[in-house]
Amino acid sequence: MRQIEVRHLYEGAVILDGFRPATVTALENRSPYTVAVRLHSTGDNWTALYSPAAVVLLCVVPAVAWRVHHQQRDRTTGEGKGATHSSSRLSPVHAVRRYWAYGVDHQTVVRLEEEHTVVTSTPITLDQLPGNGQPTPQPTECGDRRFYQLHRRGPLVLRTGDDVRQQLTNIAELHDREHGKRDERGNRLAPPPLRPALLPLRCRTP
Repeated sequence: MRQIEVRHLYEGAVILDGFRPATVTALENRSPYTVAVRLHSTGDNWTALYSPAAVVLLCVVPAVAWRVHHQQRDRTTGEGKGATHSSSRLSPVHAVRRYWAYGVDHQTVVRLEEEHTVVTSTPITLDQLPGNGQPTPQPTECGDRRFYQLHRRGPLVLRTGDDVRQQLTNIAELHDREHGKRDERGNRLAPPPLRPALLPLRCRTP
């Protein structure tokens, strides 16, 4: 999920209000210090007051990246030769321009492809994860992929429910080792249960 300041919000944005996604239907500057944000979610409408500098989380984040297809350059003629190779997805524009401007001396560009991705995040609870050894249910739409992410913790992609549970175990063990409380005899006490919010992410690349 991407953070965004309230001053940069727009109608139609989907943000995380508490633990549920809500769509921004209207914005009103009530004072230099207060912005009224009208929200809608599953038949419910309400107004939330924010500071313009307050940070909220976007649940739907569009992204654009590029893939450059190139060939080895003939050092004599400067033209491409041999098989065509594909770069990884390049998000920074300056990296794309570097390829396009022949900044890589031994390569020549064959074609440039633009890829659009939409990431949608929805909070779930631990009991909604797939059981032990079960695969992650995939969306019905062709090209969509579903995976998990711990909110503000751990890696960006967790493929299965088992991966999520293992990551939570690792966090609990780290907390116990580094910050765990001890009794008066120096024995380590059991850490409290760790239950951060989970965000399943659906990515679609048309």
